[in-house]
Amino acid sequence: MLAMESLLAGFLVFARLSAFIFLVPFFSIKGTPNLVKIGFAIFLTALLLPGLNIGVVAADMPHFSLLVIKEVLVGLILGFVSLLSFAAIRIAGSIIDIQIGFAMATVFDPQNQSRITLMGQFFYIFQILLFLSVDGHHSLLRAISYSYELLPVMGGALKITVVPSVIQLFIQVFSLGIRIAAPFFIVFLICDIALGIIARTVPQLNIFILSFPIKTGLGMITLIAAMPLLTMLVNNIFSQMERDISLIMGLI
Repeated sequence: MLAMESLLAGFLVFARLSAFIFLVPFFSIKGTPNLVKIGFAIFLTALLLPGLNIGVVAADMPHFSLLVIKEVLVGLILGFVSLLSFAAIRIAGSIIDIQIGFAMATVFDPQNQSRITLMGQFFYIFQILLFLSVDGHHSLLRAISYSYELLPVMGGALKITVVPSVIQLFIQVFSLGIRIAAPFFIVFLICDIALGIIARTVPQLNIFILSFPIKTGLGMITLIAAMPLLTMLVNNIFSQMERDISLIMGLI
């Protein structure tokens, strides 16, 4: 009987961890086989389970099914909140690509099994490298383990108040992506004004054709100049991600 209760408790812990791992950045890379992700979730379950005070798990199927659904939803919500922080930088890269002229030159992203623009892919890889360098993956694992203290497996229930907060975070992601791309907006606005003046004064020049290499060069120069600020901004995004996860865990 005790072995059955431990097995059921372990499955509930595994449900939250597996949902989190399949959605959270870096751990959810689609190139990684699902069996590896499941094995990693089982390994984490074995590490966390002895230190958790879960209590008696109901063996009846309806109650246990509701507990599994709750744990999966908690893992998905926490994973989605952490994923939003990475979406902001990719949105900024896509916006910058439209301004530079790289929007049509998409590449295949093997990590997410999707197509992405050049600057979006560059920003994403840059963010992943910084994420690993500051041990962000360790912070995510600490966050999911801490979630069992704030929202125990057998205690508490999902609150509807978490939905407006997640929607607000979703809106903030788009706002952040636009703010990241704002310096490029200003540079290209000045460039367009200058090209418009040249087109009026020297109508013999084909400004439309000349604008492509000019904007590409200006975009690269702006990117190089903005790299130190981008590094600071990405680190701030990671800090904000930790605060957002803590906020959502407090509301769940």
